[in-house]
Amino acid sequence: MSIDRFDPSLCVLVVIDVQNDFCHVEGVAVKNGKSVEQVNNMVPTLENLIARARDVGVPLIFVRTTHGDDTSTDSWRYRTGKLEKSSNCHEGSWGAEFFKVSPIEGEYVATKHRYSAFRSPEFKSALKELNRPSLLFTGVATNICVETTLRDAMCADYYASLVEDCCAAYTISGHNSAVENVRNFFGVVTNSEALSSHWKELAIKAG
Repeated sequence: MSIDRFDPSLCVLVVIDVQNDFCHVEGVAVKNGKSVEQVNNMVPTLENLIARARDVGVPLIFVRTTHGDDTSTDSWRYRTGKLEKSSNCHEGSWGAEFFKVSPIEGEYVATKHRYSAFRSPEFKSALKELNRPSLLFTGVATNICVETTLRDAMCADYYASLVEDCCAAYTISGHNSAVENVRNFFGVVTNSEALSSHWKELAIKAG
């Protein structure tokens, strides 16, 4: 049976890896030669969606990456066949802190050490506690941690949706290819304007 996957009473907004090392001009991503222009252009739109979600009662889960000697195995360090130039988001570092968006009291924070948030016990615990069937995905990077987590959500039988203008990659092509991959195989693609309009319509109908 199909549901209204964007109904505020049925969905959760998931914010993935909006952290200094991935988003800030002085973060590790830039030091490794990536551009954060698309990320920085996206963040104000994400800020607006987060505010709107809070207004209509959509719960949020903020997912963050951390790395350390106890979590970074050789297979992870050499996952592309070569050693990564510079590791990111060391536990307790400035780079691991949230960038411009952050949870407020009562919102969930889940820490992960791999691309998928489903590898985080905190994330799975939050989902179990919230007990909602629909997940709306935002954050960084569209074609890496966002897409990987969304795929796992679909495989775990959640209604998975990508909020296209509230996630970003380090290249436009990387973002666009992930969006099309999700659209064709893994979930529904929407945007912040469509969500806000839908939430407003539901509020009007509810009186």
